[in-house]
Amino acid sequence: MKWFINIHKIKKRTILLLLALLYITVLICFGIIYWDIANDSNGEFFIFQNDINIDRKIEIFKRNLNIEVCSNELKNSIKSLLLSSEYKRPVAKVETVDDSVISVNVFSFEKVLGWEWADYYYLLFKNAGITHIAVKNLGQDKISGGFDSYKIKVDFYKMTEDLKDFKGYPESYDDDFKKIFTKYMWVNEYPLLYNEFPGKGYFYYPLNFYFPELVKNSISFLDGSPLVLKSIVDENLKYPLWNFMYFSAVTMTTLGYGDIVPNSTIVRILVMLETVFGVTIVGMFASCLFWNKE
Repeated sequence: MKWFINIHKIKKRTILLLLALLYITVLICFGIIYWDIANDSNGEFFIFQNDINIDRKIEIFKRNLNIEVCSNELKNSIKSLLLSSEYKRPVAKVETVDDSVISVNVFSFEKVLGWEWADYYYLLFKNAGITHIAVKNLGQDKISGGFDSYKIKVDFYKMTEDLKDFKGYPESYDDDFKKIFTKYMWVNEYPLLYNEFPGKGYFYYPLNFYFPELVKNSISFLDGSPLVLKSIVDENLKYPLWNFMYFSAVTMTTLGYGDIVPNSTIVRILVMLETVFGVTIVGMFASCLFWNKE
């Protein structure tokens, strides 16, 4: 009699183990199927509450622009650009002559850059250690007929440790500033913008005082960021497998959080099948678990 009971227990444990393995196998198989469908359809067969590739896109953005050190503020600003519709903004590369050197600048001819780009460039240069700028108006330069634009030369500086106050300084403090690089900007109606700012006697302006307004009203970008942004958004990145393993798990367990939602008939059918499989296997497992033979 004891021998029969032991054999019965072994068989019960085996059945439970097989059901558990079947459950995991079904979950993995459906996860792989969802993943394959998502990549083949470029994500169109699913609706994502959040861009599940956003972290990879941020890393690609940083790598393409050689951003080695990235603060959380800058990372959030890059994320905001990637999730915005800025990649749709029409831009054009135009050759310009800066200090007798021909260079290529990226322009936005439909509208000024706005606050999103102003925030991004401010954080980008702040992240690089820039503390102050010096601005020189080179006169009206109508790159676009739609804007009364002025060409502005902007020198970027780092304040030495001898200075403690983060404020504007006259030109006589030139020994306390180290010039890092120079950028040229085309700013919409610059004289009107300049007249609205106090502290006109300064030569070195704190980066956060003057610079964001210049970028906001500019029609020129300061680097190739908009081109990189467009290339990343247009690139068909493969979706990570683990996201669809997660989707398979919440589907099979009937949790359905809603952060990934089927957006096609074939996926909806698969979701229904997986749910039926999941409920059936769990039911069989529970039945076997609590079944005791007299």
